[in-house]
Amino acid sequence: MKRSMGVLLALCLLFCGLAAAEPLAAAGYETESVTRNWETNAFFSRMTALTGIEVTGRGISEEKEYLSFLSQMMTGEPECDILFKACLTRDQERGLIESGAVIDLAPLIEENMPNLSALLAEHPEWRTQIALEDGRIASLPFINLHERQVCAWLNAEWLETLGVPFPETLDGLTDALKAISTGDPNKNGKLDEAALNLVGVYEMKWLLPFFGIVADDYNVCRLQDGTLAFAPDQPEYRTFVETLKSWYDLGLMRSDAFTAAHSALQLTENVNSNSSSNNKKPDNTIGMLVTVTPYTSVDADDVLNYRAVLIPGPDGRTRWRDLLGPVWPGTFAVTRRCKDPASALRWVDALYSEEGAALAYVGVEGEDYQYTQDGYWEYILGDSSEIESIRSNKIIYTGTTIPGQFPYRIVEAVDSDADRHVFAESEKVHACSERVLPSYFLPAEISDEVSDIMLKLTEQVDRGIARFVTGEIPLDDANWTAWQTALHDAGSARLVELLDR
Repeated sequence: MKRSMGVLLALCLLFCGLAAAEPLAAAGYETESVTRNWETNAFFSRMTALTGIEVTGRGISEEKEYLSFLSQMMTGEPECDILFKACLTRDQERGLIESGAVIDLAPLIEENMPNLSALLAEHPEWRTQIALEDGRIASLPFINLHERQVCAWLNAEWLETLGVPFPETLDGLTDALKAISTGDPNKNGKLDEAALNLVGVYEMKWLLPFFGIVADDYNVCRLQDGTLAFAPDQPEYRTFVETLKSWYDLGLMRSDAFTAAHSALQLTENVNSNSSSNNKKPDNTIGMLVTVTPYTSVDADDVLNYRAVLIPGPDGRTRWRDLLGPVWPGTFAVTRRCKDPASALRWVDALYSEEGAALAYVGVEGEDYQYTQDGYWEYILGDSSEIESIRSNKIIYTGTTIPGQFPYRIVEAVDSDADRHVFAESEKVHACSERVLPSYFLPAEISDEVSDIMLKLTEQVDRGIARFVTGEIPLDDANWTAWQTALHDAGSARLVELLDR
């Protein structure tokens, strides 16, 4: 009898184990720019080997289809157990958790996610950034302590050719740009160099730290006493606009600087890339540009010529704007359909370890990449075209943001002089970068009002700068005051009031 009971117990445990081992179904957003089939991508089978938990994936590449997929989850039964590469906004998080489509992860993290728990214990402020106002956690983040920063890059080799020192002041920057514009540093016998290759006011506003202002996309900045202020209200903002106008009048800016397509996407599209093979069509006419890395615009062979420009503001402090911060929320959620949330969290927790993160970013050592005698790593390739095959079929990080952490130690050791140079320059910028507001901080009760005011003000700020710089409107006291008054009437003071809490 005892033996029979023992056999029954063993069978029960076996069947329970089989039930728990049922694969979890993942779905998420994979942009059309990435050719990747989650059903056959080796990342998922490798994660099974690493964690003992099987997850099958379905990537949705059509944005409208994915938005419809999320909407259906709020009104019907979810079609997946987990959202991976979820790309959720704060409003989407609220909608999903309020409808019951996804579960609250807050009470489950400590018990099931030792890697993420350790990171949150070390940085307790991060928990407030990923949690809703009431403390519930609808989704998990990507964590990047070494984000490649958006930088202002200047061709240092050209300056050396022209005998001009690398600028450390605004006057020095102006002299450098003049020399590039008139000195034919690319030695092609033409004055075809674009001293300032800036497209749109958005890129121009990245130079505000040179004038002592670190402003975000809300056009707000933080003063030395810690309070928020509307950036165009600051005296230094007029100096910024006056300087842009002087550069424009001197012919140092692109002729289509205010009419070409806005290039904000270019600033972030390569944040998750660690290979200079993504460079666009070579261009050896660019003196200074604003982007994550020069090889978004110039040939990879020329990347080493560019250095990040860091000029102290009027108060002597060297500052820069941190675009994304270390915590990027909205990457992973567990739906109410999931019968084993603990396993789902244990699976994704592997990506918050160095080993799991490396698996997602570069694949398997000895199969996809290898270390050189110098201690760097390189992909194992039959030919250079195979790198796209690895990205499509072996790893998962490109395209939309994955959950987990950025494996900086392995990524910085890539066997590429260009990439190591970009990382090193970016770290210099990172050391003096700051965020005006934390990620996902907006409470639900002010979100709509802030968004409405922000849209109006952004349009008026950008249009006003363009009109002043091009001379459409004279940059005098009367017009400057009228512009600021119009911004106040559009809600600049109310915006600061809502955000400064």
